[in-house]
This record gives sequence, C-alpha cells and structure tokens, in this order.
Amino acid sequence: MPEVPPRERESKSLAKITKPRERAGRPPACAVCRCAAWWNGWRVIYPMVAAITAATTERWELPVPRAKCSRCRHGFTCYPDGIYPRRQYQLDVVAETAAAVALGEASGAEVARTSRAAPTSVRRWLGWIATLASAGDLLAIASRIDPDVPVAGGLLPADRGEGSVRARAAAVLAALEHIGAALVRRGLTLAARTGLGRVLGWQHAVHGDVYGLVAGVRHLSPGMAIGGSGGRA
Repeated sequence: MPEVPPRERESKSLAKITKPRERAGRPPACAVCRCAAWWNGWRVIYPMVAAITAATTERWELPVPRAKCSRCRHGFTCYPDGIYPRRQYQLDVVAETAAAVALGEASGAEVARTSRAAPTSVRRWLGWIATLASAGDLLAIASRIDPDVPVAGGLLPADRGEGSVRARAAAVLAALEHIGAALVRRGLTLAARTGLGRVLGWQHAVHGDVYGLVAGVRHLSPGMAIGGSGGRA
C-alpha cells in the first residue's frame, strides 16, 4: 500500500462539524430590485472556520438557505453572519493566517499546517492583502468613521511601496483593524473578529460587494472610499 502524504493524512483526520438548518421566517429583500423574496431551497457549503475557543480551524458542513425574488426571479444565497460568499476559508481564517506570517515570525508552511491550507494559498493570500488597498487610505477612512480616536501613522512607510510583501500586508492588516474597531464603536454588530473580516463582511452586507480571494476588484466599495458614505450602514 502506498504511503499517504502527510498533507492528505491531516486533511482526512479533520472531522466535519454538521450545522443544523436555520433561516428566518422571511428572506431579505432582493438586492437587485428590492422586492420581496421567497425561500427556494438550500445549498450546502464546507467552509473552514476559525474556532472560538482554540487557535485552530474547523471544517463545517453548513446548509445555507436560498431565496428567489418574487418579481425579477433573481436567485440568491443568504449567508449567515461571519460566513463570506464564494470562499472556502472564512475571512477570519485568511486574516489570522496572513497575520501570523506578516506580523509574526512564522513561515508560510508553518501557518498553512494550522489553517489546513496549502503553503501556496498562504502566499497568495499575503500578496492579495498587500494590494487590497492603500494603508494610508484605510487609516484616513478609520479617522473619518471615528474622528475622536487617533490612529497610528507609523504604517505609512510600507504603504508607499517600500519594504517586502510581508511589510505591506502587515500595514494593510493593521489599518483594517483600525477600521473594524471603528465600525464596532459606531454601533455596528459584526460577527467577524478580525479587521479584514469585519470590513469586507460589512461591505458585503451593506453594499453587496464580494471580493475574490486573490483576483478581481481590489478597491473598497464606493461607501468606504474617501468622500463616500463611510461607516453609515
């Protein structure tokens, strides 16, 4: 019998946690035409989710409800708080994995074992975060959302293009933490515990924006841009 690679052994040993079906009495209004919708079945996803009580990840078998607009017939999935669309890994897992490399001393291979991700995915996440936004712009947005709390200016040298991908990713992650904390202070209820999860999760909930993991749109939604609506929900 051939030897099973360590990576596959680890993946097979990770048990799935099956979550029950849960949904509200009525689905939210259609995001396209704002008309009422009706429930239209379920979709099962298998996200990797950051455990609340331990520094590890869990594989969930999660049924999420589907809905359809009664007017334009647009179909959509209603994701629970903290679960981001089109992503196998919860945003908190992505943020914590990237932070362990960008802000800590761990290597990509080391943190990949903890998050059950491939080392290549960790490197791609780091590069994606480094170019997601300007750390200077993020700090300015944080100040506009919550002007009474000063933010650190020491993040700006890496933001001007100096330093490695790790340094730029560290600056962006730190700035996102400022914005995430500012949104919470403004009274928003956000299930994610990381700045990346809070900011991108908020943008999806409020503006409908979904960001690809390593490609696609790499700027903030109009509501978060300088001069936009900022933290208004």
